[in-house]
Amino acid sequence: MADEERGLLGLHHVQLAMPAGEEEAAVRFYADVLGLEHVEKPPHLSPRGGVWFRSGALGIHLGVEEGFRPAVKAHPAFLVRGLEKLRARIEEAGYKVTDTVQLDGYSRVYVRDPFGNRLELIEPA
Repeated sequence: MADEERGLLGLHHVQLAMPAGEEEAAVRFYADVLGLEHVEKPPHLSPRGGVWFRSGALGIHLGVEEGFRPAVKAHPAFLVRGLEKLRARIEEAGYKVTDTVQLDGYSRVYVRDPFGNRLELIEPA
């Protein structure tokens, strides 16, 4: 099948859930700790709450979910550069980083955002 015939091209954004009224906590973690760019939501979506971030071509959207429960098993795996420095920054901010079984050719760890969502941080070895 030719590339122009394929349906899926890549990821535009990842949507994670968060509780209502916690946008400042999201900005502190995702922008200040992880280093993502905080981007304004389109005006017609702003009344829903939540917050958006960007890193290169990848968007990370946190949306308010009624009856929020964190994703404790399901998770995005964010490809990173400088995992050990990022790990130190996360731990200095008071978040626990958890080591896990390594994959061939990669180093990886887990961290939970302020709402308990599981995130994987993975770097090519």
